Amino acid sequence: MSFLNPLILAALPLMALPILIHLINQHRHRTVQWAAMMFLVSAKRMHKGMARLRYLLIMLMRIAAIGAMIFAFSRPLASGWMSGVGMGKPDATLILLDRSASMETQDIQTGESKRSTALKKLAELLEKRDYGSQLILIDSTNGETHPIESPKALIGLPITEATATSTDIPGMLEAALAYLKANKSGRADIWICSDLNENDWDPDSGRWAAIREQFAQLKGVHHFLLSYTDQPSNNLSIRVANVKRRQTRNRDELILDVLLRTENQQTQTSNVARRIPIELEVNNVRSVIDVELDAQGASLQGYRIPIDSKLRSGWGSVALPSDSNPLDNRFYFVFSEPPVRKAIIVTDTSKTGKAFRRGLGIPTESHLQHSAKVIPLSRVTEIDWESTGLLIWQAPLPSGLLAKQIESFVNSGRVVMFFPPTQSGSEKLFNSSWGNWQKPEQDRGKVAWWRGNADLFAHVGSGDPLPLNELRTYRYRTIESLKAENPGTPLARLGDDKPLLVRVATDRGGVYFCSTLPTAQFSSLERDGIVFYVMLQRALAEASRSLSPASQHNAAPDVLAGHTPWKLVAPIENAPSISQHGLHAGVYQNEGYWAAVNRSLDEDHSKTTRVETVDELFDGLPYQRIDDSVGNTSSLANEIWRIFLITMVLALILEAALCMPEKKVAQQRFNEFSMASGNMKQESL
Repeated sequence: MSFLNPLILAALPLMALPILIHLINQHRHRTVQWAAMMFLVSAKRMHKGMARLRYLLIMLMRIAAIGAMIFAFSRPLASGWMSGVGMGKPDATLILLDRSASMETQDIQTGESKRSTALKKLAELLEKRDYGSQLILIDSTNGETHPIESPKALIGLPITEATATSTDIPGMLEAALAYLKANKSGRADIWICSDLNENDWDPDSGRWAAIREQFAQLKGVHHFLLSYTDQPSNNLSIRVANVKRRQTRNRDELILDVLLRTENQQTQTSNVARRIPIELEVNNVRSVIDVELDAQGASLQGYRIPIDSKLRSGWGSVALPSDSNPLDNRFYFVFSEPPVRKAIIVTDTSKTGKAFRRGLGIPTESHLQHSAKVIPLSRVTEIDWESTGLLIWQAPLPSGLLAKQIESFVNSGRVVMFFPPTQSGSEKLFNSSWGNWQKPEQDRGKVAWWRGNADLFAHVGSGDPLPLNELRTYRYRTIESLKAENPGTPLARLGDDKPLLVRVATDRGGVYFCSTLPTAQFSSLERDGIVFYVMLQRALAEASRSLSPASQHNAAPDVLAGHTPWKLVAPIENAPSISQHGLHAGVYQNEGYWAAVNRSLDEDHSKTTRVETVDELFDGLPYQRIDDSVGNTSSLANEIWRIFLITMVLALILEAALCMPEKKVAQQRFNEFSMASGNMKQESL
């Protein structure tokens, strides 16, 4: 047995209070001889044995009540049969299993991953307890619910195997809510198995408040969290940050940017670098190079691989030796001839349009073909949607047929960036609308925070951050979300906590809302230049991927929905089923199209959410967190404070019952006292 509040146990000496009070009372009374009491004393001797037993039981009940109260407040944990006594029987048990790539981190000694350890222990635990009439698994890849026959059936199911996807914990809880409401389930247990990856939990999301409020309305729902937070001690991850095919006078070649990240604690504390082999593969041709690894990892910038000039497109991979997480040891890539990077700028002011064209007109590399065209709102019918990758929209939000065209444009994998129009309006699109123009107070127009690990404001290849802290905003429009549960993801915030740039969630493509304009009247974006240029060029690069026959994707259920059917090219061994395509890393081909599927960048930069932060997310809800280590399953237990609380109440009831005088005994003693009084009167006469 263990305790969540062990300091409360320091009050256990208070159990001696009834004994102490008894001893004090024994010395407080003085014996006085009274002739008439001889009759009462003789009567008392007849009941002395029962009276002592009764008094002893009363004292024991008082001691038990105090002890049970102290144990209840200390929140004891127990496993086995005691854990089931303190909990009610659930009608349904829902399992939220994190199948992300980071959950495949293994313990070197046991060889068990966090996912498999959680599955085995959860199956063992549920077999020993009553899990109700419904056992439901919520798929972390798509939020779908799957009935499970028994806890043992969890092990070995395709829907419990490892994937290269990320996990959306708030989304899974929303799916659990929908299931409980739709099935009108009463008492329910929700088990969450996770490594507390910050990107999976998204603790700053506005969805958590709504989730807590809705769960609070459901009575009898208890949350259990199995947290596997042990960090790997010898893990390396690898990915290709950029790949391009270049044709020169002498030869054709592939140029790769390869990044390695280390989580080896020994390496981080040592100044001695070590070399590791990296396997390179291009269309089934393999080679090995050695890379020097330091405390932060390593990078290969602009590594060149000669290829046949006839090879216009193809695939490849980079791989590391085995370590604690096999899912981040290989990264696939595809390549083709670069398409024309075409951008269309729709604006209501020519000055702003020129600023955008200057930022888009200079290519990041000389061999890339660029095209940036500025058109007024009246000429949007001239847009060639098929050949355009990026749309800059600085005008009132469109509606009707034009809005549907833009939505279709985004669904095809393209990118739209919305900038505020100068005139006011109430139009809305992509769950967003523009608020009023505002001026920040004093220094609150500075950028106070931005997301540097991914998206448009990510750190550069060297790891240095973009100079967003140097930007100033003089005027901005608020970005209003029409749905509180899906407000979009802020990529940068100003000093007054208002967002500078927001990415709206979409199934495909990218949609961004920027709250200010680049010209000097509104901000220093154009004047400072660097952030503005990088932001536009990254949006253009993201948009142009959809124009290329070779595309890179993060693993997701419907990531290959564009061209079907897809044929798996690599890996050949342990190939996933067709239903699992898109969930596992690999290379897929459809006619002239290539697609590489890999884990997301968030899985490589797996920052763990503080357990205190996670606890706060469930504030006010029946919730219990169980910390566990990979390979160690001894810490699972349930709170049993209810047992001690019931014991305290029963002890107090019995104590009260024992303190009540018996009617027959009381009447007998009254009669004896009356006789004694009568005899005293006769003697006095």
